[in-house]
Amino acid sequence: MPGIITRHFRQHNAIQFAESFSESAPTRYYYYIAKNTSYANTIQITGTVKYNSGSNTVVGQGTLFTTELSVGDRIGVTGLATQLRVHSISTSQTFITAIRPATSNTAGANAYIRKQFSDSNPPTPTDSYQDTYYDIWRGMISLKKIQASDVSYVIPRYNWSNNTFYTQYTDTNDTLANAVFYVITNEYNVYKCIDNNRGANSTVKPTGTSTSIISTADNYRWKYMYTVSGANVVKFLNNDWIPVQTLSSNNGTAQWTVQQNAANGAIHHIYVVANGKNYLSTTNTFVAVSNSTTLKLSPSASSVNDIYNGSGIFISSGLGAGQLRKIVNYAGSNNTITVNSAFTTVPNTSSRYIISPLVTVRGDSGGTANSRCTAYVSNTFGGQVRKITVISTGRSYSTANVTITANVGTGATAKAVISPLNGHGSDAVDELFGDNVMLDLRIAGNESNTFPTNNDFRVIGVLRDPLLANGFAANSSVIDQTTRITINASTGDFTTDEVIIGQTSGAKARLVYFANTNAAKTQGVLKITNVVRNGTGGNFQPGETLQGETSTVSANVVSVTKPALKPYSGLIIYNENRTSVVRAEDQTENVKIIVRF
Repeated sequence: MPGIITRHFRQHNAIQFAESFSESAPTRYYYYIAKNTSYANTIQITGTVKYNSGSNTVVGQGTLFTTELSVGDRIGVTGLATQLRVHSISTSQTFITAIRPATSNTAGANAYIRKQFSDSNPPTPTDSYQDTYYDIWRGMISLKKIQASDVSYVIPRYNWSNNTFYTQYTDTNDTLANAVFYVITNEYNVYKCIDNNRGANSTVKPTGTSTSIISTADNYRWKYMYTVSGANVVKFLNNDWIPVQTLSSNNGTAQWTVQQNAANGAIHHIYVVANGKNYLSTTNTFVAVSNSTTLKLSPSASSVNDIYNGSGIFISSGLGAGQLRKIVNYAGSNNTITVNSAFTTVPNTSSRYIISPLVTVRGDSGGTANSRCTAYVSNTFGGQVRKITVISTGRSYSTANVTITANVGTGATAKAVISPLNGHGSDAVDELFGDNVMLDLRIAGNESNTFPTNNDFRVIGVLRDPLLANGFAANSSVIDQTTRITINASTGDFTTDEVIIGQTSGAKARLVYFANTNAAKTQGVLKITNVVRNGTGGNFQPGETLQGETSTVSANVVSVTKPALKPYSGLIIYNENRTSVVRAEDQTENVKIIVRF
C-alpha cells in the first residue's frame, strides 16, 4: 500500500538529536582530531596490486595492508610466491608506491600499489567497520566535549535580493521544503512570504518586527519570524545556513511577542485561482446615509435596478472603516442600497466604499464572529477578480472553502491558505523546515595542553558516549588520546611524525610531538598514536630503549601512560577527511558540521 515518511519524522529525528545534548541525562558527544601524518605516506592502502613482468598481470586485487608501509617492509601478495619489498613511497598523488621482489632490485620486476589521493586531495572516508572503529581510534589525538550551546537547528540561507521571485506559503504545497519561501535581510531579520503578488518579483525589502503581516510597496506580504541574535550570527550563521530556534520562554526579543500573538488556523491570505469575467465593481463616497442599513451611493453607480444585489460592500476608509456587508437590494433610480445587516458603526458621507463580488469563507472554525475569516475583492480590473484582501483572519480553521458570488459575472475561484498549526510565527523551527542541526566546534590554542600546537591534523569527527579506560563514562571537557611515553637519556630531538620503534618490544608508533622538559632535550614526554604491537601483544615497556626511525635519536623508556579513553568505546557517528590543518598556539580552528535528517 502507498505510504510516506512525513517531514515531521525527519524533524523528530533532528529534535531528538539536538535535545540529546541538554537532557537531564544527556548523551555525551566529543569532537576529535586525528591523523598527524600525510595521507599519501600512511594511509592503509586498498587497491589493485600489479606485477610488472611484461604482461602486467593482476596478482592481488583489493589487497589490504593492515599496517603502515615503510621502505624495506616485506609484503606477501596473493597469487605471488615471492615476497615483495617496499622500494619507495611517493608523496605525490600522480605517482605510486613501488614494491619489488625481496631478492631483486631489478626495475623491471616492480609491483605497484596505485594511490588516487594526496594531502591536497584526501581519500573519501568509507563506512566500513575497519574505518569507523579501528583506523580512526588508532590515529586519534585529542577530543573536546560538545556543549549544548554549540548546537543549533539551521535552515538553508536565502538572502533577500531585489527583483527576485519568492514562493508564497500555502498549506497544500508539498514541495515547500525545497522552495525559497523565506528570506533573511541584512538586518538579520527572517521573513516568511505570505503573498507574492500573483507570482511577481519582489522589489522592496521587508522591514520591521510587527506581529501583523507586513505589506511592502511591491504588493508582497511577509510575516516577520525572528531576528538572528548577535551571538548566533557569530556561531551559526554562514553563507549557506541560518540558525533557527523556537523559544520556550520570554528572552525579551520580538520573536517571543510573535510567538505569543500567533493565531492557530488563521487565514492571512486568499489567492485567486481563476479570475472569472464580467464582474462589476464601483468605489466612491456615500451621498447620503438614511440609517444603518440603507445608504445612497454616488451618482456614478449603475442605474440598473438590482445589479449590485448579492455583491459585497466594504467600507475602506472613514467612519465605519473595516466593515463588510452583503447588498440585498439596489434601487438604480436613486442609487440606494440595502444591506443584509446593520452596520455596527454607521458610515457617513465621508466614508469610502468598495462594491465588488462577495467573498464567502466557510470552514470548521466555529460560529463566533471572531473565529470567522472575512475578505473582499479589492481589485476587479477589467471585470476580472484580480485580488482578494483578508479583513479578519479568523482562527482554528483546518479546512476552508471560498466562494465568489455576484449578480453579474461568473467563473472566479479562490483558495484560502490556512496557517500552520498554532499560527504563523508560533514555531519557527517547524515552519521553516529546521530539520538540519549545526555543530559549531572551536579549538583555541592548546586547550589546557591537550591539543598539540606544533603539529597538524587531517581527520575530524564526532564520537558519542566514549568510556574512560577505567570503564566510567567520559565527561571531561577535553581529553588527550595519545599514548604518553616518559623518556630520559635522549640522544637528541626527535622528528615530528617519524616512526618510533621499541628496541626490545618491537612495538612501533607515530610521533605526534616530543615535549622535552629540559633545555638539553634529554628527557621529556613523547606523545604517540598508531601504536602497532609486535604481533604477539607486546607494547612499549619501561626500561627498554626506543629509537626514531628518521632521526635515529634513541632514549630510555621511564614509563608508559595509555590513552585516556577505553579503545573503541562509544560510537563514531561522523568522520571527515580534510586537507592538512596546521596548528599554532595563538590559533583558533572553527569547524561547522551540518547533520541533515
